[in-house]
Amino acid sequence: MKHFLFSIAAITFLTACSEEPGSQEPVYDLAAGKAIAEADCSACHGMDGRGATSEIPHLTAQPLEYLIEAMHAYRDGGRLHAALQDMTTGMSEADMANIAAYYASQPPLEHTLEQASVESSDSKGSDVAMLCEECHGEKGISETEGVPNLAGQQPAYLMASTLQYKSGNRSHEDMGDMLTELDQVDVEKMAMYFASQNAPAREAPAFGDPVAGEAESASCGKCHGADGISHRPMIPSLAAQEPVYLVEASKAYHNNERSEESQMPAKTDEQINNIAAYYATRAMTASVEDEPTVQEMARKCDRCHNLPSGDRNPSTPSLNGQSHDYLVKAMKEYRDSDRENSMMHKMSARYSDEMIDALATYYATQ
Repeated sequence: MKHFLFSIAAITFLTACSEEPGSQEPVYDLAAGKAIAEADCSACHGMDGRGATSEIPHLTAQPLEYLIEAMHAYRDGGRLHAALQDMTTGMSEADMANIAAYYASQPPLEHTLEQASVESSDSKGSDVAMLCEECHGEKGISETEGVPNLAGQQPAYLMASTLQYKSGNRSHEDMGDMLTELDQVDVEKMAMYFASQNAPAREAPAFGDPVAGEAESASCGKCHGADGISHRPMIPSLAAQEPVYLVEASKAYHNNERSEESQMPAKTDEQINNIAAYYATRAMTASVEDEPTVQEMARKCDRCHNLPSGDRNPSTPSLNGQSHDYLVKAMKEYRDSDRENSMMHKMSARYSDEMIDALATYYATQ
């Protein structure tokens, strides 16, 4: 059925390319596009559009408008790649259109991955979290004075903090040894588990004035969010936090014991106590939902990447059948802000390496 539909699409496409001058349909010269592709593009993308290495994307069956838009971006410096900028600088609009038409007309590639299960693997985050719960409390809700909550924190912040303790860049007499046996995937799963937990508001502590603390926390909210609930990946939440820990941590920052360049506004001890009391009495909501399945992640991607051609933004590529390794590389770059796209960063900021690999496998096998 797929091959039948592709044949119909190809016939329609070629018919459109043969319209007489003056027709409303654009005219593309596939033979000219093939000749340029053979001379300039095939070393990296092949004649069938398959990327020669894991860092080179497939071009076959991509939307024609997207391929033209991408070449414009390389030519104009919107995308940085010296070789592609040199190559496209000397091309006419007709050359680019013909190359795009040639690759867009190629049949979809047979994927080279073994068809793997695309369901998320059973989460072991709760198992890894047991290592932490002895001190930080069940589900990361601390009942020990001076020990922080982990429940509801941003997963990126939890991952970064844990890896700092593991590497010794952040010191704690017990944490480094305790985390020695955890690998990257363990840390990611643990972080996602704690991030998906809620923490109830605490009773007001014996010190501080929560009412006064609400007003005095205004400057804190610029970074830590309204009511102490952060929406920034690397900024911790303060809501429902253990109050003694909040006091000790605040004073450590003010005294530059945690950071040499603290950006926290100066506060008196009384104000610190009041603010800690206020945040302790705020409920903390989970920063993420439970780890989504691959299908749930893909449904979000498909809102832009799998629309009918008439509704899709020309700068949005198709993901179906793309190189697995290239998709992993691209998604990690968006997640880590190495590629500029605020929407993509926001969507992928919570994705672990394992989640990205599963999503790439899903699309590569479509």
